[in-house]
Amino acid sequence: MPDTSILDVTYVPGQCGLLSNEELNITENYTATQLVTLIAQRQLTAEQVTRAYLKRAGIAHQLTNCATEFLGNEAIDRAKYLDEEFRRCGQVVGPLHGLPISVKDLIAMKGRRTSAGWMKWLDRFAEDDAFILKILYNAGAIFYVRTTQPQSLMHVECSSPIYGTTVNPFNRNLSSGGSSGGEGANLAMKGACLGIGTDIGGSIRSPANSNGVYGFKPTAFRLPLQGIIAEQAGRESIIPVIGPLARAREDIILFVKTILDTEPWLKDPSLIPIPWQSITLNSTNLTVAVMWDDNVIHPHPPVTRALHETVEHLKKAGIRIINWEPIDHQKSWDIISALYYCNGAEEELNVMKDGNETPLPLTEWILNQPQVKKRDWIEMNQLISEREGYRTRYAQVWNEREAYCQCMIDCLLTPAAPSVAALHGTSKWWGYTSVWNLLDYPAVIFPVTTVDLVKDQVEVDYKPRNALDEENYRLYSSPATYINSPVGLQLVSRRYNDEKLMKCLEIIEQAMNRN
Repeated sequence: MPDTSILDVTYVPGQCGLLSNEELNITENYTATQLVTLIAQRQLTAEQVTRAYLKRAGIAHQLTNCATEFLGNEAIDRAKYLDEEFRRCGQVVGPLHGLPISVKDLIAMKGRRTSAGWMKWLDRFAEDDAFILKILYNAGAIFYVRTTQPQSLMHVECSSPIYGTTVNPFNRNLSSGGSSGGEGANLAMKGACLGIGTDIGGSIRSPANSNGVYGFKPTAFRLPLQGIIAEQAGRESIIPVIGPLARAREDIILFVKTILDTEPWLKDPSLIPIPWQSITLNSTNLTVAVMWDDNVIHPHPPVTRALHETVEHLKKAGIRIINWEPIDHQKSWDIISALYYCNGAEEELNVMKDGNETPLPLTEWILNQPQVKKRDWIEMNQLISEREGYRTRYAQVWNEREAYCQCMIDCLLTPAAPSVAALHGTSKWWGYTSVWNLLDYPAVIFPVTTVDLVKDQVEVDYKPRNALDEENYRLYSSPATYINSPVGLQLVSRRYNDEKLMKCLEIIEQAMNRN
């Protein structure tokens, strides 16, 4: 094991001698989409791929503390079965035949512990698999590792009294993000090619941003949540979503399309019956609106640089760029933080009390937001009306800006957070991601660059707007603190424009000279 003074441990799997050349090749050189193709072409077997990822995930866990449970025997048995079925029948069982997928611990697996981040629930076991796992399993997927999440699930970091802290493999002084932080760290270590997370305020996108991978938050009710077990089950004030984290853009589409092609709305009536659709769009008719700052918490220099560099690429490709003025994003936080805990966090506080569990500082921070209080029925309806009013206002302003510009605004390009991967215990402002949960807009994170010790100097003349902005500003005392950290950005589109959003990302990455 490398000394604790070694911050970047992403090199270890390739140099530790525990992985064969074949295993390194499988885990480093192919996307999930390519792997399922190679398996279908008989160039690789499911067992080869599964063993490689099991071993690499084990190494990743030792270096980052990203896993809660390994499913080694079951995964190998499943891989052998799939290989035998392929030999016997001459065809794959489905579009994900033989593909290992990692799974956030929250997502229920029959007979396995599902604590939802609470000590009290450590003895709670799922009675059935989550619906999404059944779909993926029938498509040929292999589940081989479950990954960490924070206390309460309501951190954009990943620390809990149960499993400890998951660290960022590029700089172990920094957070892996959260709440799907184990997924992010495992993907960054190439211990997975595709993983499943959940998101109610940034929990897919924060780890993707922190670890230099892709993370997709779909519009609510497109992918099935059925079978997910957490506190406040049945809450409809803010609907969480489930979605993929991946090392390649194409693998997000593979994941989502595989699920939607099964018409899951026929079994889960909460879902909107929209198949995955093909979108026609190119750089000559694309307009991207850039939100440089949410006017609440100012982004750190690496984030601003990533925006500027990306915009320059887009302009050179002929993509129309306009500026996007945020629409009262402090108000969005006031509303959504209240909607998270319409019961005044009574259930969460009782769970901790019954489990003799001490709240971590970031748990205390979110539970004690000024708008969190126990509401009666009338107050709850008023809050829902505020939510709908904010959504209406945002849509109206978007329409007005399109009319003023005389063009359709296809997507917004925004920071993913005010910081790159954060110092442990400091991620307090979710506003760059949570606003899109409030609006129920699809959003995707994509990697852009890494912290540059020369270019990303402190903005010495910046004057903070408020106390939290000043706290965030002081965290960036030197780019050296964040050395090696990936820098991602976020794309956002209108509600149910998930396919358009992914097409916009494709065009933008092509403009950045990526395939």
